[in-house]
Amino acid sequence: MTQLLAPLIKPLAGAWARRRIRRRPAGTPADTLRDLLTQAQSTRFGRQFGFADLLRAKDVTAAFQQRLPVQSYDEWVQWLGENSPISSSGVVPLVDEAWPGRVDMFCLSSGTTSGRTKYVPYSNDMAAINRKAAIDFFAHLLADQPGQAPLLSQTLYMAGSTNLARDDKGVLAGDMSALTKYLAPRFLDRLTQPPPDIASLEPWERRLAALVDICCSGKPIGAISGIPIWQLTLLEAVTQRSGRSIAETMPHLRFLIHGGMSIAPYRDQIEALMGERVQTVEVYAASEIGIGAYQTPGEKGMRFQQHYGVFYEFEDEQGAIHTHAELQADTPYRLVVSSCSGLWRYRIGDYLVFSSVNPLILDHVGRDKTTSAFDEKVTENELQRAMMTVSPSFSDFSLGPDIEKRGHVWFLIGAEHPGESWLAQLDAALRHENQDYDDYRGDGRINAPRAVIVPERAAFLEAIGRAEGGQRKFPRLLSPQETATLMQTFS
Repeated sequence: MTQLLAPLIKPLAGAWARRRIRRRPAGTPADTLRDLLTQAQSTRFGRQFGFADLLRAKDVTAAFQQRLPVQSYDEWVQWLGENSPISSSGVVPLVDEAWPGRVDMFCLSSGTTSGRTKYVPYSNDMAAINRKAAIDFFAHLLADQPGQAPLLSQTLYMAGSTNLARDDKGVLAGDMSALTKYLAPRFLDRLTQPPPDIASLEPWERRLAALVDICCSGKPIGAISGIPIWQLTLLEAVTQRSGRSIAETMPHLRFLIHGGMSIAPYRDQIEALMGERVQTVEVYAASEIGIGAYQTPGEKGMRFQQHYGVFYEFEDEQGAIHTHAELQADTPYRLVVSSCSGLWRYRIGDYLVFSSVNPLILDHVGRDKTTSAFDEKVTENELQRAMMTVSPSFSDFSLGPDIEKRGHVWFLIGAEHPGESWLAQLDAALRHENQDYDDYRGDGRINAPRAVIVPERAAFLEAIGRAEGGQRKFPRLLSPQETATLMQTFS
């Protein structure tokens, strides 16, 4: 019946998509800030920082930046005091603290290299506007491929487990992908995959096997959404299970929607499996902002979105704060956000590089995490770029400090040690990427690195107590304690 209606569904869906795209909001970032301040002026945070006074200022943005300091997660938690979501009494709802009403949902986000979990507030307003952003994004895909219309095609979400429940304080916590899937209206269950009973499966291996079954069942899966490593894992498992190509097994597949980490190490493998007809489309999302930018078919780079309940500021390498109008292309900026979940001038730990500032096109995102056991301040992005310069290049790898021997250890997921010459090339590439590391290697404060082969990623993650699956990223940077544990296990 659905296929018989396809000639009617496609043009209607395409018309809806084009209309949705045309109706995008036309407001400015300053309008977004004013709206946020207006809504939050009666909260404890709004009263303390005089939001009502700021709204009367001639230049609201300048007054806002002058009065409020930029803050980190730890500083935000300290401000909350006894209402901190990581207090001794456990995670508690926030009521009229920094956003009006009750905020009882939290996105779990990785913290520093010590592995400390962050509880990022996720308000009902943020959940609603994130759904709006997702629908707007889908409209662009539908305008490009009317065959992706609801009923004709489904999107498979590789989210974290939705086996979530409110605790005795009424708090609901999980990773953002799981919360988004969990909170989605139930009518969408008919239009997306997997169904709730599969989305909640644990451990990850069971959920993955069930996703493979769905992909091999003939269901009209038109898009797969997730992070690249898990998409690659799924596609490989599907071809192995079916004994056929992805094009034969999943003839409706047209989009691979990816984000959360760079696709670069996996792109060749993924594209070889999918074939030319499937497009990769990137989305930038974070626990603190929901969907912040997305790529549309036919465009290079992600078009930055400034109408989804978040006011953005950009911090350069010298610590100066800029608004959109002051940005320069090809320059890294740390992202500072004020959101409809009650984060104010909050540094989220990502840095962004734009290929264009008018319009604002996001080229790539880096994670503002470093390993600094020896004051070297090596970032995840520098590790990734160094690894991409050598051959063979490992998709799954981590770096950790060996405190006792004053050097780093590269943990490589693979079958065979690539050799000392290869390791020397990798070290040279990292020295090229990071001046501090180069200086300290040159003067002997940091000794030459070692490489340890770990045959299986599951064993690696199990050794350091990290879960596999969902949208969790493979850890690039390790703490000294994790490094010592892995050395004892695999050396």
